[in-house]
Amino acid sequence: MSSMPSKFNSSTSLSVLYLPWNTFTSSSMVFQWVSNITSNLVELDLTGNHLKGSTSSDFGMLMHSLRYLDLSANYFKATDLKSFMNICTLNSLYMHSNNLIEDLPSILGNLSGGCVIHSLQDLGLVHNHITGTLPNISIFSSLKTLLLDGNKLSGAIPEGVELPSTLEDLSIGFNSLEGGIPKSFGDACSLLSLDMSYNNLSDELPMIIFHLSGCARYSLEQLCLGMNQINGTLPDFSTFTSLKTLHLYNNKLNGEIHRDIQFPPKLEGLYMYSNCLKGVLTDYQFANMSKLQVLALSDNSLGLEFTQNWVPPFQLLIIELRSCKLGPTFPKWLQTQYKFVHIDISNATISDTIPEWFWVKLPLQKVMKMNISCNNLQGTIPNVSSTYVSISMFL
Repeated sequence: MSSMPSKFNSSTSLSVLYLPWNTFTSSSMVFQWVSNITSNLVELDLTGNHLKGSTSSDFGMLMHSLRYLDLSANYFKATDLKSFMNICTLNSLYMHSNNLIEDLPSILGNLSGGCVIHSLQDLGLVHNHITGTLPNISIFSSLKTLLLDGNKLSGAIPEGVELPSTLEDLSIGFNSLEGGIPKSFGDACSLLSLDMSYNNLSDELPMIIFHLSGCARYSLEQLCLGMNQINGTLPDFSTFTSLKTLHLYNNKLNGEIHRDIQFPPKLEGLYMYSNCLKGVLTDYQFANMSKLQVLALSDNSLGLEFTQNWVPPFQLLIIELRSCKLGPTFPKWLQTQYKFVHIDISNATISDTIPEWFWVKLPLQKVMKMNISCNNLQGTIPNVSSTYVSISMFL
């Protein structure tokens, strides 16, 4: 469908208009047509068309109720955003997978000249070709969500960059950002989720955590820093009282973990696999972690030394401890875990007989994946046909 319907009566009641995945090409024609049929739209979705070219500035002046505008998967350029800067009711603007090739300050500048800076709450610019680095965005005084994943952002984020006090979700993964995290991020008191995974961050983790230790440490629920070049050892996270998910996998973390550090009490997922961490984790570190469901520490040089009859406060769903030091005896604390569906304790220096209770668990819990290979294990393997098992036994 390359042209608009020739007959479509104007309406004062039409509030939602979804026209995704058509073949409209002329943005000026589409927005003119929309303006002609109604000025009371609340939601407009034009995802997945072939729209390109500048839009009339009249569109922004005529839309008195528009709150949601999705123009993803089209061919808009940065200058086209000027058409929307005067939509004073606009809360959500999504332009994923377009032709935005300018630097981020210029792109945001095209929106900053009108009243939309006070109304906009969600801005999505994922999978474009946006360059530059993160500028000061505090001018968008109501912004809650900023999505910039999968662009070409690079360089270090300048110190002093201010985030809106309302910002809850900042996602800038899959870019080429360098350095660390500005201390100003720690002053974002509403920040719930910070995703900077798949970048080239190279600062030390203790410094990054120090910079986030303003009021953000009370609000942050998700911190994603996986797939970077972050080094240093593990700091104490216990002051991040709301943190539920911590992603630190595939970095260059090293050094010995101090025995006195603690993790956040509300943590549900701990992902630290594929680093160079050393030292020993004991039941002290996990004493207050009753909500933990995912423990992913594989491919480090960590030892887990728990008291003989320790009963963990958590019930794990996923246990990833490949190449950690769990032996020489078979980990007795696993007997207390009756919810896991995935377990990898391969190459974990275990030299023992596999206890009968371990085999009993597998069909009862519907374990779908298990790897206990590369240990020195003894015992008889029962029928565990419902489980995908990788085992190396030395009898």
